[in-house]
Amino acid sequence: MKNAVIIVAGGSGKRFGSKMPKQFLMLNKKPMFMWSVEAFSKLKCFKQIIVVAPKNMVKVLSLKYKNVFECIAGCNERFGSVKNGLSLVKKDIEYVAVHDAARPLISKTDIELILKEAKKTKAAIAVEQTKDTIKVVSDENKIIKTLNRSVLRNAQTPQIFEVNLLKKAYLKKISKDTTDDSSLVEKLKVRVSAVETKLPNFKITTKQDFLVAEKLLC
Repeated sequence: MKNAVIIVAGGSGKRFGSKMPKQFLMLNKKPMFMWSVEAFSKLKCFKQIIVVAPKNMVKVLSLKYKNVFECIAGCNERFGSVKNGLSLVKKDIEYVAVHDAARPLISKTDIELILKEAKKTKAAIAVEQTKDTIKVVSDENKIIKTLNRSVLRNAQTPQIFEVNLLKKAYLKKISKDTTDDSSLVEKLKVRVSAVETKLPNFKITTKQDFLVAEKLLC
C-alpha cells in the first residue's frame, strides 16, 4: 500500500516573531521542516513527500531537495495550501497524511500508529488528552459553562486519510476559519478515529516552544 505525506510549511509564523517563517529556522543544525520530512522518509511505505512552502521559496527548495521531496506554493489559508499539495499526489497513492511543519518532534512510532488506524477506518488523526479545564466564555468575558475534560482532546497532526475521501472533502465549500482537515472529513459524516500520541508532538508557536524542542531533539 502506497502512502504520501503533505507537509504544510507555507505559514508566515507572525505569532513567533521572526523575520523568517519559523518552519525554516535552524533547529539543532537543520531547518525545522526537515525534521518532519526525515521522520516520514524513514518509513518505506511513504512513497511521496510533498512540501507546501511560501511561493518565494519554492524554486530554491525544489533545487536543493529535488531528490528528497516535491515542492509547491502554498496559500494564505491553510486549507488552500493543503489543496495545492493534494494536486501533486500521484494516482497510485492510497492514503495521504497531512502534517504541520511546525511539529518537528513527530515520531516514527506515532506515524505508524495513526496510519494503522487510518487503514481500518479510512480516517485517523493524532490527538493529545486535554490537560487543562476548558471554559466556554462569552464576548463579555463571562463564563458560560465548563466542559467535561475527560472527553476533550487537542487535535494534532499528522492526520491521515484515504486519499479519495480527503479529495472529496476538499470539493465542498470550505470556511476560512477551518483549521484542520479532520473537520472537513467529519462533515461528510465519516468516522474519524483519534489516536493519542505516545511521544511529545507539540506545535512550535512561541520562542519558548522552540527552546523546549531544541532540548528534546538533542
